Amino acid sequence: ASAGPRVSPSQAALLRAWNDLDWALYAHLNRSFWLRAQSFGLARLRAEVARLRQFRARLAARCLEGGGPIPARVISDGRLRPFQPPGKAQILGYALRSGLEAAQRELCVRLATPELQYKDILDRRQFGAGKNGS
Repeated sequence: ASAGPRVSPSQAALLRAWNDLDWALYAHLNRSFWLRAQSFGLARLRAEVARLRQFRARLAARCLEGGGPIPARVISDGRLRPFQPPGKAQILGYALRSGLEAAQRELCVRLATPELQYKDILDRRQFGAGKNGS
């Protein structure tokens, strides 16, 4: 198996230079996160993460058909079907359980909306309905 395309030493140096700022930003944010995590308390952080995961699991059980992600092609609601990029990658999405009450359904739709559709909702909220021909 090939390790990918070969680059010359000068190309490698350019790639390192281009990524230098990204790496510096990552390193800074990583250090900042761990300093704050230690200040917050690692045991307390683990407990909060566990609570968040439990809450997420309860919402998934309440909202989602099957409780988890499914292939986009079987999602009947187009608003919840994620964009499928060209190629072999398959982006999974979520189908909502039937019979949800209106308020619960609205919450579940907001939580299950794919990123591109959600971005469109945010755009309309921020810029108005006239953006992008909407």
